[in-house]
Amino acid sequence: MEETLLGRAKALASEYRGVGRVALSYSGGLDSAVVGTLLMRSGFEVVPVAIDLGQQSDFSKMGKNARAMFKKFVLVDAKDEYCGAIFRSLKGNYGANGSKNCGGISRPVMAHALVKAARGQKCQAIAHGSSGFGNDHLTMENSLRVLAPEMRIMAPVRDLDMRRDESVAFAKKERLPINLERAEKFSADEDLWIRSLRQGALAESGKGLPESAYKWTVSQDGAPGKPAEIAIDFMDGAPVGAAVAGRRMRGSMEIIAALNEIGGKHGIGRHEGMDEKVVGLKIHEAYERPAAEILLHAHRRLEEATLTTRELDAKRQIDALWGRLVHDGGWHTRLRRCLDAYIDCASRPVEGTVRLRLYRGAESVVGIESRHALYDKRLSSRDSRGVFSQKEARHFAKLYGLQDMIAYLIDADS
Repeated sequence: MEETLLGRAKALASEYRGVGRVALSYSGGLDSAVVGTLLMRSGFEVVPVAIDLGQQSDFSKMGKNARAMFKKFVLVDAKDEYCGAIFRSLKGNYGANGSKNCGGISRPVMAHALVKAARGQKCQAIAHGSSGFGNDHLTMENSLRVLAPEMRIMAPVRDLDMRRDESVAFAKKERLPINLERAEKFSADEDLWIRSLRQGALAESGKGLPESAYKWTVSQDGAPGKPAEIAIDFMDGAPVGAAVAGRRMRGSMEIIAALNEIGGKHGIGRHEGMDEKVVGLKIHEAYERPAAEILLHAHRRLEEATLTTRELDAKRQIDALWGRLVHDGGWHTRLRRCLDAYIDCASRPVEGTVRLRLYRGAESVVGIESRHALYDKRLSSRDSRGVFSQKEARHFAKLYGLQDMIAYLIDADS
């Protein structure tokens, strides 16, 4: 089977005449190691490029393995750019409802890093390891073609119709330095914001993952019996600080790391479900994202306290449009930039501190403080201290639904 795979790779190489050096998106996992080896065996010089998005990877070991296979290794630090994309998505509540997949924000950042490395290494092409089953190949290629129109783009996993059992068999025969035991069970994609799990045990929708598959979170049953309280500060809809376990965090990466740690400890952020892919497939995936869960919940509650009802209605629609656009690969579009402008404007009053209690898989808001809060206890209080007179709503009640009442009577007579 592995000879057939190599034969297909050599046949595909004829489509890329004139390409000598290829920058390869390299994670050190099964797909990138197999793709790089196939490209090298097909006559290309491979430059593996690892992109640091804050994942818990041993880049020293990764570099050693890459140099052993390809004689080169390039590491690009893209954490700051990725944090910017994360907080941009947070302002639009990306992932609060529906899909939890965050490839729509990570792949454009990865593409930018790949382009910089490819140009620096004088490559003529860029190769990525995304399959044709999901959205990543679309999001990655849309970004690469916008950022580097002069580059040839190669997607061997998709274009060779590589199957996971083929890749595993090829890796075993070639003795590639990867964790084959884990690769045979499931595929993991990790960065500072989210850990995504797919394939293997998840390919069958009725079969869940074993507890050992999770790295960031404990189960709700395994969470502490005592809750934890945290506080998060927002400015213009984005987090600017957090108080966690007696410590104050200011930097974006520091905030995310601290919330991932305490949220995972309390069983927050685990999800399993179907992700709707652009090609029409439903793919069963699992996620760990404690910080995302906490920040999205706090952000939405702060919006509810500081935005008017009509502002919230409009923003929910814009958020849904932004989320679908980015999920489907539309990061580099004029529409996304136009929606950003609205979201930025609507987020100006979203400022203040949200205090939350974390307990066995749930995060609940226990307090919100904001100078822009629209809630006024003097108006809402029902005791004698309240200043709102119920009698003022008497005439409003007569007019409320007037057209619906008239329409009902007309329909009843017809």
